[in-house]
Amino acid sequence: MNRYLHEFQRSATGLLGALAFLFSTLAVQPLAAQNHSPPTPPVEISDMLERLQSGGYVLLIRHERTEVPSRSDDYSQASNECRAQRNLSMAGVAGAQETGFVLRTLGIDVGRVLTSPMCRSAETARYMFGVAFETDTRLMHHDPDGERNLDVAEGELRDLLKELAPGLPDTNIALVSHGGNILRASGMRISEGEIGVLKFGDDDSIEVIGHFMGSDLAPYARRSLQSR
Repeated sequence: MNRYLHEFQRSATGLLGALAFLFSTLAVQPLAAQNHSPPTPPVEISDMLERLQSGGYVLLIRHERTEVPSRSDDYSQASNECRAQRNLSMAGVAGAQETGFVLRTLGIDVGRVLTSPMCRSAETARYMFGVAFETDTRLMHHDPDGERNLDVAEGELRDLLKELAPGLPDTNIALVSHGGNILRASGMRISEGEIGVLKFGDDDSIEVIGHFMGSDLAPYARRSLQSR
């Protein structure tokens, strides 16, 4: 019994010593290291913000974050049958709402919203922009085992972009689609909830300006609200 008590006392002494060292280390950290102010966004985000506020761009959006784990998509069911698809997670719903609020706060006007009819895309559009959106099958996810493969999905998205050219003056167009389609049509490999920014050229060419998350613009939105 005494041996076990001795081992316990030695372990406790060692733990207390380690904690004391940790707290002493934290205590001598400079104040600057403990400053939790939001970082200044990179210059390219600032430039993109000014462009979007002027309008004339396409926001090519990958649907927001989805459930993990999640069910596989059943392409034998209707495209709006949510019980047969991978759907938004709670984080995805919150992310779409935050991005929509940030865009509105910063005066980034979106005059037209089109979305894939699949539930995770339509719900992203609804939580981000409200109920005034259109569904378009050309933004639909590709069917890996069916006739609508990635080549078809890419062609349809490119056709839609050509149809929308040269965009809308003084406002922007938002398209909500899927990762594979966006990658093939624009070359952008973007995460769930991320937004690619495209610009139409005079010859109907498409220029990729950049991409961002709604949270990248959040520091600007906070400053805007604080100045009101």
